[in-house]
Amino acid sequence: MKQLFNKQQCLLRISDVDRNALEALVFRRYPHREWGTFFRFGYRITPWGVHASFVDTLSPKPGELKRDSGIVEFDAGYILRAQLAMTQTGLGIGVIHSHPQGCSTYASSLDDDMDAYFAGEFATYGQGRPYLTLRVVKDRSHNFSFSGELWLAGERMAVTEILTVGGTLQREQGEQFLGGCKGKVDAPARDEQARVAELLGARNLRRLKRGVVAVVGCSGTGSPAVHVLARAGIKQFVLVDPEFFTNSNHERFHASTSQDLNKHQLKVQMMRRLIHSIDPEVAVTAIRGNVLDELVLDELLRCDLVLGCTDTQHSRAALSDFASHYLLPCIDAGVLMRAEKGQLTEQVGEFARYSPEESCAWCLGRINQKALAWELMSAVEREQRAQAAAEAIRHGIDGEQYWGGTPPKELTVGYLTTAVGAILAGYARGWITGSSTMPHQRFQFDLGMPLLGAVPAEKPRRSECSCGRTKGWADQARADRSVSRPPHFPRPEFVAPAHEGLPCHETITCLSVS
Repeated sequence: MKQLFNKQQCLLRISDVDRNALEALVFRRYPHREWGTFFRFGYRITPWGVHASFVDTLSPKPGELKRDSGIVEFDAGYILRAQLAMTQTGLGIGVIHSHPQGCSTYASSLDDDMDAYFAGEFATYGQGRPYLTLRVVKDRSHNFSFSGELWLAGERMAVTEILTVGGTLQREQGEQFLGGCKGKVDAPARDEQARVAELLGARNLRRLKRGVVAVVGCSGTGSPAVHVLARAGIKQFVLVDPEFFTNSNHERFHASTSQDLNKHQLKVQMMRRLIHSIDPEVAVTAIRGNVLDELVLDELLRCDLVLGCTDTQHSRAALSDFASHYLLPCIDAGVLMRAEKGQLTEQVGEFARYSPEESCAWCLGRINQKALAWELMSAVEREQRAQAAAEAIRHGIDGEQYWGGTPPKELTVGYLTTAVGAILAGYARGWITGSSTMPHQRFQFDLGMPLLGAVPAEKPRRSECSCGRTKGWADQARADRSVSRPPHFPRPEFVAPAHEGLPCHETITCLSVS
């Protein structure tokens, strides 16, 4: 265990609502005196380190912090209250406290002593759970700085970044990782980015370059979304798709050329090729897999946001769970086309946003449970259900309870999938930079309807749904996931770049984040 967590990193994610309340608490004695609080967080241990998600504060009650002290001193009763809180859930306990204005966020010797004590105490009470500590500062211009560590199994790893989820997706680096770039004037935009910089400003262009975007589903909708974002300046992608390219994909798949026809290639490998043809410097993590794979989740948690482009029920449910449990924001897109006697009757695009403070896919009514069950069944299970339904019908019993039939095949064409994918990329870019936002959490439009037939389809969070109760609980909310990976699904694998001398489907065992 000691070797596993050496040189690892911790990413902390928090909603903007919780962050605003947290800052109001820890800066209450600013600018000259410190203040702090215990807080609870969910966590997931990954190959690259730990993803932590803020849940809530265990705010100090009167007398639990010594008000006559210039530093943060915890009363024994407050410490005991935090220890007892660990018995109620599987969450971790951390400490956040402010340093006086004008100071750095680096740990003092007193901070180190305090954290070593709490790390040991909470590991004992929590049977090895991690402990997280943060030190925060605001300067006179209200610029925020932080540094911190996560302790696990006697080892410390740095909190390298805080990701804040709200109207804008903020990604902030710890003070020790800024490398002298704090306050640095933005470099001039390259010619190919000049229009983006002129429209959105150099600051927003820099945000795009620092953004990390995951795309789950790299075909008709996902490929144009990636295509647009790569040209917009995104420098890091995580691509997830289990399928090989077929000739029928060519009409709507932005990564294919005529030379790819009749070749056996993974879609994610071809998408990497497309991205590198636009910008060879972009970092691409390609995974042949499904969103339900734990390996995939590990990589998604490094990202600013996820674009759901599969139009499957289980992907939609999983990404909605991740938004609630891990505070991992997502925009999910769908396409529906119908025709009768050669005439199009429906040309529908749909968008839905999942974030910690909003309704989940179940609350929004986006999950078809019968279709979800069909997607997760093995071929053997489907045959058994069909036989049971046929037998029931022979006995005069309604067979629908056993088998509802195979869902109709979704037929879509490139002009609509490209339009939806490009719009999806625009919403992603707007969210990362804060330059724009989706007009509704969920809405649909139809290209064949007057005024595009745009209809919002928003619904409030249901009180009985767990999405609000387990916000930020991460792996500790595993029992509340609405969908899990069936054992018959193929195992996921990382896809190495072809130029490294490996076949496009060959796997690599581990990826780390530098």
